[in-house]
Amino acid sequence: MQFKMDQQSYRDLNVFTESSDSAALFSLFKHTKTLGGREKMLEVMHNPSSSIDVITARKESIAYFCKHPLDLKLSREELDLTEHYLKNNKIFLRSNIIDATYDFLSNKLKATNDYYIITVGIKYIVKLLNYIAGFTEEHFSSGVPKYLISLSEKINTIIESGGLKKIRMLDHDRLKYYQISQLDHLFRRKEKDSIKAILELAYELDVFETVSFVARDKGFCFPEYLDSTAVKVSIEGLYHPAIKNAVRNDLRLEKEKNVVFLSGSNMAGKSSLLKSLGMCVYLAHLGFPVPAVRMETTIFNGLITTINLPDNLNQGLSHYYSEVKRVKEAASTLLGNDRMFIIFDELFRGTNVKDAYDASLLIISELSAINSSVFYISTHIVELAEALKNISNISFKYMETFFNDSKPVFTYQLRDGVSTERLGMYIVENEGIIDIIREAARRCKD
Repeated sequence: MQFKMDQQSYRDLNVFTESSDSAALFSLFKHTKTLGGREKMLEVMHNPSSSIDVITARKESIAYFCKHPLDLKLSREELDLTEHYLKNNKIFLRSNIIDATYDFLSNKLKATNDYYIITVGIKYIVKLLNYIAGFTEEHFSSGVPKYLISLSEKINTIIESGGLKKIRMLDHDRLKYYQISQLDHLFRRKEKDSIKAILELAYELDVFETVSFVARDKGFCFPEYLDSTAVKVSIEGLYHPAIKNAVRNDLRLEKEKNVVFLSGSNMAGKSSLLKSLGMCVYLAHLGFPVPAVRMETTIFNGLITTINLPDNLNQGLSHYYSEVKRVKEAASTLLGNDRMFIIFDELFRGTNVKDAYDASLLIISELSAINSSVFYISTHIVELAEALKNISNISFKYMETFFNDSKPVFTYQLRDGVSTERLGMYIVENEGIIDIIREAARRCKD
């Protein structure tokens, strides 16, 4: 089942695009052994799922590679040339012995790039088929996740059921010229689709191994999925992988407390927390490990975020109207979908305080009536808390800040309650803006 997530949400979480303070999430996972594996990684990361079977199968496969480092022997150069060979639309080498001998001797007298690509491509395919079949037979038997066993069976079926069966008896380093001529017709015409299918399975293994490297290197955990329709998310040790020495936080959401009102001063870490949370939810619905110590989650049907909403100058829209349209888009997804995970950062920051207060109060109050989804909403208008305090399914959290020796201290810790610190004037005064203005005024008088 398709997991609903739009381009704005991908941008908010820096999944494929970097920002001034964060590299793209994809940069963590892009270091596959093959170019095809990299393309497969992109395909997977563009398609989060709301099927517990799909994401559990992927999670278990990656976890197996994590526990059993198998060192998949796949060569980027060899498989890249193999792909190039399969796309070659030049005439097939002739398979009868006389014509094969003629082609071979002609190439000896005057070597051609086409003959080289065909020869080397065939050798690499023989090498790959023998290796991948042997690898899966050796490693994917008893005690292995079902998906990896099925993948091994697919490879074996493809090879054993058609013309590729005889490949298991060939040595890629000892192929005769007449065998190469015969195999060219087999590989590029009769069994081309079968070979491409095996390449795709090899790339999938490349993805599993690469993600397992990230899990071990970064200390990510594998999420546990709850087979329940009631919304629940519990995360321990959540952090943002792009932040050096990031502070970890614990959070919990469930049906009875499915709306979170998040407050905190500027620079307290609200946006980073929301990005970390969104990233965890997204990765969990890929079946990937997440940046946390432990995660338990319901399977959601989609993730909608509004964290870095740009001004829409092309359409002549004000920032506030862009915010309103974005809230409408999020609300529209709730019409036909339950179990949505929705994040709003600094709701309605683009208008005056009175309108922002009234609009935020209205939207948050109405959203609280929907207990089949989760809403994590940050705001700079802490006065809203008083008006919302009697709604039972809203929990109040804040990012801790306090003053020490007249200087603000940011702990980046999530606490229960509502922020009471006011840093706005401190920041203005600390930057010396008033002194600059007064000096400018003095010079003007002079």
